[in-house]
Amino acid sequence: MKLVVACICVLLLCPSLYAADLSQKTEKGIFSLEMTLGGNSLKIGANTADIVVRDKSGKGVEGAELTVTPWLPAMGQGVWEKPVVTVKGGGKYHVQNIVTKMTGRWELKIDVKKGTFKDRAIFAFDVSGREPASSKDTGQPKGKYLRSVKYYTIPNVTLLNQDGKRVNLKEMVDSGKPVIFDFIYTTCTTICPVLSATFTSLRKDLGADADKVQLISISIDPENDRPEKMKKYLSRFKAGKGWDFLTGSREDINRVLVSLDATLVDKMAHEPLYIMRAPHSDDWVRIKGLLSKGDLMSELKKMEHK
Repeated sequence: MKLVVACICVLLLCPSLYAADLSQKTEKGIFSLEMTLGGNSLKIGANTADIVVRDKSGKGVEGAELTVTPWLPAMGQGVWEKPVVTVKGGGKYHVQNIVTKMTGRWELKIDVKKGTFKDRAIFAFDVSGREPASSKDTGQPKGKYLRSVKYYTIPNVTLLNQDGKRVNLKEMVDSGKPVIFDFIYTTCTTICPVLSATFTSLRKDLGADADKVQLISISIDPENDRPEKMKKYLSRFKAGKGWDFLTGSREDINRVLVSLDATLVDKMAHEPLYIMRAPHSDDWVRIKGLLSKGDLMSELKKMEHK
């Protein structure tokens, strides 16, 4: 009796243990799947899972091709990062890099192919919580924004600026100037103009020293943001030397976003984010939220005089 009561208490206190059906047949009934999530639930960030694939007789299916797709139904799309599947033998498969980017109802679409047989199962999960921050501080709120110090490695990619010029991002970042990133797109009508206006105000306050700070706006809509559109966008904000708007292939832009922990599910739902670094420093200051020009200038000076 005590054991039964204890089990009921565990279920009441830990609903994630029974919130999702982790064993089900595929849609056509060709296979059955058993899934075990690392940590017993999906959380914001990278997740892992172990999956067992069985045939109708219950025997483990060896050498199947598994494709795992994290999907956010409310947005009608998934994420750019692709999960990595490793065959373990005996019908067992280990999946790494199952990335979710926000709270809400997510689906894991699992496609299984073995020879001429193909089928799919969909597991649904409620995602909540965040990964522990890999930073010097926990990002405690400062005013209306969240500030933390991170360590990033910029990829060696070549992008296009608003003039159609090919730019090596790593070389630009290592040019000896303070660097400030933001993440925008040309057709945005919400937070992007606010971020850009803050850059304009900062440059105005810097005056003759405006080009001594390298501002880098990374397109989060590279398929549509081409140099001519980006140049027109920057002209609205009186941009000049020292402010570059960069685009490129989806693959290269994704590498940049991943390296700066700035990936997103949907450009329409992106959040205001600045990432900045003093010359020759290993520390990157990450600021999430909208800043006034005074706040941004203060952060710049603090970073430079550290």
